[in-house]
Amino acid sequence: MSTQESKDKEQPRYIETINGKYDTAEKRIVHDMDAVPSQPVNAEENAGGQGSQPTSTDGKKECNISQPLSQEKTGSEPSVLAPNDDIDDIMASFRQLQEKSAVNTKSFRVASMNEYLEKARQLPPLVVLYPNIVLEGDLCIIFEQSGIGKTIFAMQVAREIAAKGKRVLYLDFEMSERQLALRYNTPNFPPTFFRAELKTDNIVDNVLVEIERAAVENHAEVLFIDNITALGQSLDKGMEAGTLMSSLNTLKKEHGWTLVVLNHVPKRYSGAIPLSLEAIQGSAKLNQLVDDAIGLGVSSKDHSVVYVKQCKWRNGEMELYADHVALYERTKDELDNLGFSFLDYGSEHDLLAVETGNSQSDLKANVISLHEQGCTQQQIADRLQISQSKVSRILKSRMS
Repeated sequence: MSTQESKDKEQPRYIETINGKYDTAEKRIVHDMDAVPSQPVNAEENAGGQGSQPTSTDGKKECNISQPLSQEKTGSEPSVLAPNDDIDDIMASFRQLQEKSAVNTKSFRVASMNEYLEKARQLPPLVVLYPNIVLEGDLCIIFEQSGIGKTIFAMQVAREIAAKGKRVLYLDFEMSERQLALRYNTPNFPPTFFRAELKTDNIVDNVLVEIERAAVENHAEVLFIDNITALGQSLDKGMEAGTLMSSLNTLKKEHGWTLVVLNHVPKRYSGAIPLSLEAIQGSAKLNQLVDDAIGLGVSSKDHSVVYVKQCKWRNGEMELYADHVALYERTKDELDNLGFSFLDYGSEHDLLAVETGNSQSDLKANVISLHEQGCTQQQIADRLQISQSKVSRILKSRMS
């Protein structure tokens, strides 16, 4: 081996420099890609076969933008979109589902919203049986404090409805025949006004069923129930109160009746608190499931004056609200029958009792006195006609 050949063998082809790799054979600086021999282009790749990747003339790979990024190199890819025939079938099935008619169930009558609106537009207009108090087809509650004259007021409303030709059945669980005679001196009620009372020798398990039977057999159109406690339900329990109101609504819809139910208010509404739905005695389910709620209050300035306030009026705009209550005077007519005569309109605020400093002091003194006598808070509340929570606050303030 010659000396020149030994030098060529010992000297490397490429030498790293700060400017790049120096090719000792060609005597120049080269780059990495320049040093890679160009690969011959395969005929299959030229023809666009699978697995090909285009290259430039200088050996660099090129990006093929027409190829999907997610496409694999092996085998043929399945089509992403379904054939047109399959899409048409899917759309046709969807349209058939959208156009399918409503189907009634055992408990519900189902129809499109448009059908309901068309049917509603054909309904007759609302009929006012008694202005601002009773609308035909509604379930109404009339509530007031005991002793104001709720039954007399309801009797008067029922009487005027009967005078219009409606068959009215007044289910009276409050007054005896003797009490009736003391209030009504002359029997001049319309012939379509009927009163019903339970037979004393007949124990009834389900009063509501008997009410329905009496109303059906007497062809009643408007029912007054005086009062709701006679239905034997625990009105303070939401579930039982809800069941009762649902039953009354069912009777209303099945028979097309108008129902008016009388109820009391708690004792804490003693004339200083405005009437509201919360004043209805019993569970909140009562006021949630009625159409109308009418409250009766007494004027603190004249106990012969009673005011009427709409606390709920589902079908229409309220006319009797806090600043515009109807005023009635408790009187006797020319036949010596007890009733109410309309006076005017007024503000509820002007009729409420105002607790002065002296009256509050007297109240606190009475609470403390009864407490020292051994009365419970509930007994004190019942005695003074205030809430038990107010008794508790007075006693706590005394201890602090």
